[in-house]
Parts: sequence; structure tokens; C-alpha cells
Amino acid sequence: MSTTINPGVRPATSVREKRGSATAGIGRALAFASLAGMAVAGVYEGIVRASGVSLDIGAASGEAEPIPTGGFVGFTAMWALAGVILALGLARWAKRPGRTYAVTTTIVVIASLGLPFAVPHVALSTQLVLAASHLVVAAAVIPIVAARLARVR
Repeated sequence: MSTTINPGVRPATSVREKRGSATAGIGRALAFASLAGMAVAGVYEGIVRASGVSLDIGAASGEAEPIPTGGFVGFTAMWALAGVILALGLARWAKRPGRTYAVTTTIVVIASLGLPFAVPHVALSTQLVLAASHLVVAAAVIPIVAARLARVR
């Protein structure tokens, strides 16, 4: 008895192989989300600077120093890297990576809202602008990544 292989039928693959191929495609979404977050941060920073809100923050010397131009983008890029690592890990090991990413990052953003208020020698207006920047960037990034991760099976 001979067996024939149907060229139109692919062999069954394991769940791990399927997940590996699914996670390979999230790189573009993560890159797009990171760039979108940095763009939004840059625009937000420009609006804040144009509005005249002080962006002076406390320093170790006890005196306030201005946030450098592009500082919002730089911090967003740094945290985007952490988000990419989290997303890749969840895509590989979480049962529901999209939901897990959305919940985890939302908790981190909520926790981060207190950080601007913990820095000494900062005007309340500056603290509010910095806290709002966390929400603005998160609103641009989290939905993109969570939606892409939701498609990982």
C-alpha cells in the first residue's frame, strides 16, 4: 500500500509552532506603535512648550532644571523598548496576550501618574502636564499593540 502526499494539504503543526509564526508578525505593529507613541509625545511636547507651561523639574542640586527639548520623545522611546519586550514575552507565553498586555500596561500607566507629583521643586502645572503626557502616549500605543496581540493564537 502506498501513501501519497497531497501537495495542497499542510501537515499539522503544534501549538508552539503556530504561536511562533504568529509572533513573528508582530514586529511591524510594535515598531509602528513605538513610532506613533514617539510622534504623539513630540507633538504633545510642542503644544505644551507653545502654551508656555513651565517644564522645569527638580534636580539633585535642589534647583529646578528644564526638561530638554525632545525629552518627551526620549522617555517614550525608552519605555517603548520595555513595552516591546513585554509584548513579545506575552505573545509567546500568555494565553490571552492582547488582554494581558492591555491590563498590564494600563496598571503601569495608572501607577506612573503619581511619578510627576513625587519630584520636588516642580510647579503643579508641570506635574499635571507630565501626568497627562503618560495618558496621551498610552492612548496612542496600548490599543495598537493590544489589538495586534489579540490576533496571536
